[in-house]
Amino acid sequence: MTALAPEPRQVTATCVLVDLRDCGVAGVRWAAACADALGVGLVVHAAPENDPAHADVAAFLAEHPDLTVHIEHHDSPPARWEGGLVVISRSRALAAPPLAGRDLRDVVVLGGTPAAVAGRFGVVTAVVECVGGEGVVRRAIAFCRARQATRLRVLMLPFAGTCDPLDAIADAVHAACPGVIVELVREARSVTEETATHPSDLLVVSGRERGPAEGLQPAARAALHHAACPVLFSCS
Repeated sequence: MTALAPEPRQVTATCVLVDLRDCGVAGVRWAAACADALGVGLVVHAAPENDPAHADVAAFLAEHPDLTVHIEHHDSPPARWEGGLVVISRSRALAAPPLAGRDLRDVVVLGGTPAAVAGRFGVVTAVVECVGGEGVVRRAIAFCRARQATRLRVLMLPFAGTCDPLDAIADAVHAACPGVIVELVREARSVTEETATHPSDLLVVSGRERGPAEGLQPAARAALHHAACPVLFSCS
């Protein structure tokens, strides 16, 4: 990659991983902003040699000298980065097997409107289901802090079983992010309806399976297909 030298592969710190061949320059920009906000490093899997996108990425990264960047060669399989947040394109996510159960890393599927990808709404939406709901709330709170979102919407879908009530979730958000406005969606609403009527910069859903080999839960599948913003699939 132009003006960027590869570094040793053995890195144990949490990082954000993105493949230039899959997500393009726009994906690298989003991943870099995410890494910077979270205070972690950025790992970029390069495109084939002499790809013109390299110059654009190198110029962009030169504007962010404080960001720790590791470049992986295009002809090498991506290394396993423990704890890394993986950023992939929506086209790749739709073409690949279900995200659920693939590994223990969170995955962000990059897609949606230019305004959402640019983070112009200042809103993070958490979709809470029985399986993985607690992890979704934790991730949503973390991203509200990191991306300085002004609002957190919490959509709790109807399900059998027990889970923290909305008021308890609101208390947890207020304790962690005192300046964030919490919007609790109490009426029955599908993920498709929510994403069509209330723009967000990021939708956080559970990437866990409801049962062995069942794949993504219904809300996560709906988000993958219909969300007009990046979607974070929480593995916890």
